[in-house]
Amino acid sequence: MHRKTYRKILLLKPVNLFLLPFLLFFSCLYPVRNNEQIENDPMFLYLPAADYTREKIDSVKSPWEAKTHRGKAILAPDKNNLGILFVRFSLIDDAEEEFLSSQKLLPNNPIPSLNLLRLYYLVDDISEAKKFLEKFLKQAPQIERKKFENLLIEAQREEELVIFRDALSTIPGQEVYAWEGLAEYFFSKQEWSKSYFYLEKILQQSPFHKNARGLMLKMAHILEKWDDVLVFGLSLNGTGERIPELEYYIAHAYCEKRRYSEALEWIQKAPESEKESVVFLELWKLSLLSKNPKADVSPLLPYFRKLRSKGLQFTEEEFFPTLTPEGKEAMDRIRYGR
Repeated sequence: MHRKTYRKILLLKPVNLFLLPFLLFFSCLYPVRNNEQIENDPMFLYLPAADYTREKIDSVKSPWEAKTHRGKAILAPDKNNLGILFVRFSLIDDAEEEFLSSQKLLPNNPIPSLNLLRLYYLVDDISEAKKFLEKFLKQAPQIERKKFENLLIEAQREEELVIFRDALSTIPGQEVYAWEGLAEYFFSKQEWSKSYFYLEKILQQSPFHKNARGLMLKMAHILEKWDDVLVFGLSLNGTGERIPELEYYIAHAYCEKRRYSEALEWIQKAPESEKESVVFLELWKLSLLSKNPKADVSPLLPYFRKLRSKGLQFTEEEFFPTLTPEGKEAMDRIRYGR
């Protein structure tokens, strides 16, 4: 890395010459930003070590003492743990050197590599992180890549997982898998344009990719792009690759396009278990009454009553106004403009 990660103390007025060496030494230890987060970060992982145990790392109390350990570690686990010691005192270049050395000695152990990725991420050196990961992933067997990814997932290191998958997408044969993970991440963050970018890349390479079409369908539904909902929904139905609530999405699109008969056809196709939701019943009711304000809504009652038994607070009269004389009269007034 070897870049300026430390802030110089500006000497704006004459300084006691006796203090100057101490000020200059201190100026080399004070990080520009994120120092508190870096020094107290809990995500760095230790390895069982003979010399630089966790207890020994914890016993070091100052950057001056930490510096005395430079070059002292020989075995890979000791180098890894010594890297954590240097991180604790914002000795970033020293930490990088130890993690790299440990990783070379333990190429099939993910921990030094995870620590190195964490370091690059915390100092906001994403290009260096990606460069390192691309080299690491090209050399690592598939099982080691998966182990590395799973550890990131388990630790909920989401943003580092994005860097990992971005690097993974450069490995032949891993592109679609990596793009799918990126698309799902950006979808979860409601960053629609980024999610769409990766979904489009997947579909260009694999036009019938089920998960990509499913995510496109959900995104179009959220963004109220009803024509796109129908394109992806009917495509999934046509290839027999159903996703949860597929019929609801298609029916909702038809309802929004005022094609109520088609909406009702898809509502009837939905599995019984998926009809037991408030949003589904709202759509069903709306489609029925929009097609015919005097339509019979009684077929919805069994599903509504199941929801009531599970704690739904609406009464039948509130949810189905046309079941009461007053509600029917109100609907007639709306219908005839009275």
